[in-house]
Amino acid sequence: MQENNKEKQIVDKATEKTINYFKEKQNLDVTITDYRFPSNDLESVFITGHIKDDESKEFTATIDYNNNYNVGSVSTNFSLKK
Repeated sequence: MQENNKEKQIVDKATEKTINYFKEKQNLDVTITDYRFPSNDLESVFITGHIKDDESKEFTATIDYNNNYNVGSVSTNFSLKK
């Protein structure tokens, strides 16, 4: 498999997991705006975005794609439900 194709598959799945996380855990609809693979190759991808219809509420989610696309951590500039 070509590297770009594999990267696209990882990003697509990580994006889906991030959207589902916010919908199921926080009851929020989100818009994904970007992604970034860390340079240290930790087998994770950073997914960034904002709450749908409120671009001031931003987040970054770390998705561990080598661990069943687990949501490793989420950082936001707004409060999340516990």
